[in-house]
Amino acid sequence: MFEDWTRTLSALEIAELSVAEARRLLASISRHRAAVDAAEARLAVRVGEASVVRGATRCTQREADRAVARGQLMEALPEVGDALACGEISGAHLDTLSRAAERTTVEDVGASSLLTLARAKPADAMSKQVNDFVRITASDADLAARLQKQRSQRRAILMSSDMGVLHAEFDDSTFGEIRAAVDAETDRLYWADGGRDGANEKRTPEQRRADAVASLLLDQRSAEAGPPAVRNQALIVVHEDGSGDIPGVGPLPKSEVERLVCISELHGLVFSADGQPLWLGDAVRLADDNQWRALIARDGGCIGCGAHPSRCEAHHVIWRRHHGPSDIDNLALLCKHHHHLVHDSGWVVDQDASGRWTLVPP
Repeated sequence: MFEDWTRTLSALEIAELSVAEARRLLASISRHRAAVDAAEARLAVRVGEASVVRGATRCTQREADRAVARGQLMEALPEVGDALACGEISGAHLDTLSRAAERTTVEDVGASSLLTLARAKPADAMSKQVNDFVRITASDADLAARLQKQRSQRRAILMSSDMGVLHAEFDDSTFGEIRAAVDAETDRLYWADGGRDGANEKRTPEQRRADAVASLLLDQRSAEAGPPAVRNQALIVVHEDGSGDIPGVGPLPKSEVERLVCISELHGLVFSADGQPLWLGDAVRLADDNQWRALIARDGGCIGCGAHPSRCEAHHVIWRRHHGPSDIDNLALLCKHHHHLVHDSGWVVDQDASGRWTLVPP
């Protein structure tokens, strides 16, 4: 069975396919990959031990652990397993659901609408909805215990090999603050290097981020740098019930939200029941700081892939050249890659039945 499939794939003349044929084949391969992932997960659970899976497949320990975790979730939630086996969702979706179950319960995930969402959206575009689900579903005690566990497991490793290596792991709250500082310094270096017209000719984005970390650790930032842009700040979204989260990171226990509120600037935003900002900004050319805060709180990141707000731009759904206003209900967060796809490749920003912005390919 697998030998025939392998021979068929190897014999494909990719260069002779039209773009439409290539897209159909990609979709077919994706469905087949999902079916293989489902079979692998079920076999991994049958074998039982991740170490045995690793020996049989020569994969990494992390991949073996993931295969077993997938199989266990599929056993607990047969509907999820069936969706993977028939290609309605991908292995990445299953991993996202598994992480949600780790932070709540398998039963909570099974009773939620996350599977329906997974059928409709790419896995990396589900992060905000998953974080909202965890924030609402998990008890405050569970969130506090998770944060405490993370803090007890924090670590940093410095070692020399061919190059010096710095590896560090932090709890969600601390990581949110660190990421904001690194993003702000990286953005400052980007514009110092020439911005869109020449920054990547001086150093790669990865080099710039490494230099930003070094700059922060060695305190070499320019005194004239000024405050970071809103999209590069650590924004804590506090909800009516006192719960909160850091967009792009995850939900926090109320005790941590209260601590952060004490040391943060406060900006009020009013939302409707379906999560849409009721405040509309002035129709100016670019989104201002208040609009950026509302966009981050509403979208959480790129509506196409879930990229962190620091990597996003405010896109006008009705384009500016078509007289689209810079009002909050005409703006959506897109990373640079997806922003180019909208303007250059015919992708469309649309709203789904729940009012959330979605990205539709041509």
